[in-house]
Amino acid sequence: MKLYIPTCTLNFNNILSSESISPLGFYARRGFGNKRFYPVCANDKEQVIILYSKYPRFEIEENDLENYPMVIEIETDDYKDGFFEKAKEHDGVETYLCYHTINLNPFHCRIYFNSYQERQGVLSKAEQSLENKFYKLYAPNIDVKPKEKKTFFGVAKDLFTQSEKDDFLWNPSYVNFKIKNEPINVSRDVLLDRIKGFIYCYLIGANSSVSNEVGKLKALSRKLRNTLSAVVNSPDKRPTQAQDDAILNGIREFNEIYSSIDEDTIWNKNLLELKLSDNPQGLSTKDAKNLLHYWGVYDAFCNKLPLRRVYDANELWSCLEYVSPETFSRVIDNMNSTIRKLEAKDNAQREKYAIEELLNVDDNLSLHILDTSYQSSFYKNLICSQFMAEYKSVMEENGVEEPLAQAYNGGMILRNMLGDKWDSNPASAYVGALLNHFQENSAFDLFAIENDVLSSFAAFCQKGDNIDRLVEYLVQVGFCNYKLAYGIYGATRGFTSLPKTFTSVLINGNKDYYQSFASNVWRMLNGIEIKDAVLPKASNSTSVIVESQLGSKIIENQNNVESKVVKQQKVVEAVNKAVKFENIVQSPKAFMYIFSSFSRITTTKAYKALDAVNFAGDEGSYTPEQFRSKIYSIVGKEGLKTQKENIDKAIELESKRQDPEAFLSILDNFLKPTDAAYKKIEKLISSIKSLNTTSYPQPQGNNVISQDGVEKRNLKPIHPTSSKFVEDANVNYFILSRNYLPIKMRETLSRKVITFQKGYAPGGKYYSNPLGNPIDNRSTIDHFKHWCFYDKGGYPPIVEGTYENKQYFEQLMQDLFNRYANR
Repeated sequence: MKLYIPTCTLNFNNILSSESISPLGFYARRGFGNKRFYPVCANDKEQVIILYSKYPRFEIEENDLENYPMVIEIETDDYKDGFFEKAKEHDGVETYLCYHTINLNPFHCRIYFNSYQERQGVLSKAEQSLENKFYKLYAPNIDVKPKEKKTFFGVAKDLFTQSEKDDFLWNPSYVNFKIKNEPINVSRDVLLDRIKGFIYCYLIGANSSVSNEVGKLKALSRKLRNTLSAVVNSPDKRPTQAQDDAILNGIREFNEIYSSIDEDTIWNKNLLELKLSDNPQGLSTKDAKNLLHYWGVYDAFCNKLPLRRVYDANELWSCLEYVSPETFSRVIDNMNSTIRKLEAKDNAQREKYAIEELLNVDDNLSLHILDTSYQSSFYKNLICSQFMAEYKSVMEENGVEEPLAQAYNGGMILRNMLGDKWDSNPASAYVGALLNHFQENSAFDLFAIENDVLSSFAAFCQKGDNIDRLVEYLVQVGFCNYKLAYGIYGATRGFTSLPKTFTSVLINGNKDYYQSFASNVWRMLNGIEIKDAVLPKASNSTSVIVESQLGSKIIENQNNVESKVVKQQKVVEAVNKAVKFENIVQSPKAFMYIFSSFSRITTTKAYKALDAVNFAGDEGSYTPEQFRSKIYSIVGKEGLKTQKENIDKAIELESKRQDPEAFLSILDNFLKPTDAAYKKIEKLISSIKSLNTTSYPQPQGNNVISQDGVEKRNLKPIHPTSSKFVEDANVNYFILSRNYLPIKMRETLSRKVITFQKGYAPGGKYYSNPLGNPIDNRSTIDHFKHWCFYDKGGYPPIVEGTYENKQYFEQLMQDLFNRYANR
């Protein structure tokens, strides 16, 4: 049976941050997530959630906030018997009560809005929310259920038909019943949030862990980058003796580790040994190599062999030989790219873990660790202690800060477990050193003991206040096993607090894998199997791309574009398809849509040549230059004679992003230009200027010339400032003014730069280490770039490292240098 929960759009992010909905009174008491939940007239009780057997139509009380009705649909078969209590039946509608939190799942839960505009507005805000982890996964389940306006014919039809309506107009008579006076108890909610946080973090950590060698390479790369950055940004651009030694030793160690695991390096080594051993004198490989060196022909010998190209960290020296931000960026990017390839290979060689093979939670919410890769007794006891937040008692009783309380609590658990063996056990000295580190600020060696559980526990005590800090710290010190530290974090901070930047690798990753994971977690936490646990497919009619300014503008004005509810879905589908193709870079299909919209073009030789080879179906990846050359080569000289101007125009339009003319040229393939809706859309978006174009070579005669400053005429002028980049409160506005950046990148960077600046403020993670993090403008701007593109152990970077994004960012870097650094 399906039941419907009335709520409002202001609660959307709150609900999808925890994937649950609770009675109103729970939110202020539970101690995690958002403390406020907005009531609606059809669901406004403190102790209970009210559900209906039919879809409720209700109004939102007017206030200054933008708020609209929202209804959640659930399937009762997904919950245990007795989970919902029937309160009454009135006018064909059954009303049910639930005195506890209702967990949601993406298999059968649906979320409805009254209009496409309201849905679009909510999804746009969800895109900006760090806590809303599920809006993309639930997008196929988020739909519109508009209220139909009854005509005279419709009213007459209802009078003479016996068909039962699936919705009803709510009024207070539907909630005229008594509610049990039960005290609000949120302890189960708190426990479930921490268990769920532990499960997600542990699995993400298990799947993202790397080999010891890759872990060491990641730590070395960070040290080398920081040292080189300090040298490049120093006044004399020369390394000190200590820096020179650090770089030399770091490169040597990097190459040694890299050559031991890189397939191409190993292949080269085997080939050389084979060729050297095959000599007429019967010399050993070592002697043959020494002889060729003595004769001075070893390099020539190697050059004649089909050796594979391999990475050599010695190229890092070039950024000191030719000092420039560009050279520094290039060599660091090469090093990071090399490590990412090894990491990807590492992950590809092993299957993702099945959660049911690592962990289980029984009906009493007791944790069972099934992972046999380590001795889990202390770890399990520690995790269960974190579930109960026992460290907080230490804080309250002794008046100490949380890191020390965490270390003390974990130490006491281990001491009680070891009993008389505590004093002689190496763990005793290790925990004592950790406590001294917090109490007396003494040095602490994280790897002083060969025990992954204890070192992970110590790492959490040091950096466990924030998941991003913990992830960065584990990479920095060379950890390769992330699951233990991540698990402690999840058990302590809970699921709701996890940002989507951390969870997206799992939730928005492989759908089949997440489908199996989510159904198993549901069984563990809810004590019941889900039937037909299949993730729904995305629907073209509802999956409007929220990042598109043009698409958002149209959907926000949907009632003006098409007032008839029955026709709105057709318009939304057409807009969604047009947005999708307009947003793709160098898309043959988008080009053909645009080209075919030109008057009488389909009868020309040029169009027929492209159609004959099915250019629209070409799924290849092209640079701007390759894209133009491909089209020219297909069309040929005969076609270019008459249609070159139109072809260039279509290429130019295809290259633009968020451009009304390009968008309309694509839209007319899905919506007739003679339709009233199309004409209203054309009028609506005609005032919007193209936000940007790709960095695209433009034709001049029969040649191609470069165009570096695309759309620079509309940029606000750059006024140099004496402010520091990491202190200037206006830097986010400056980034927003750079209209050559794609709108999503521009808005993301304008938010993230504020987070970055906090790292250099007192108490920030860079503030305490000025030697490793110079604060001159050029250094911090360069650091900002690497921070944005940094791939944190396989988690999505702030800016995806595509060719186009790097081109945009280079222009932004130059503008930032002009504003802050070039004086």
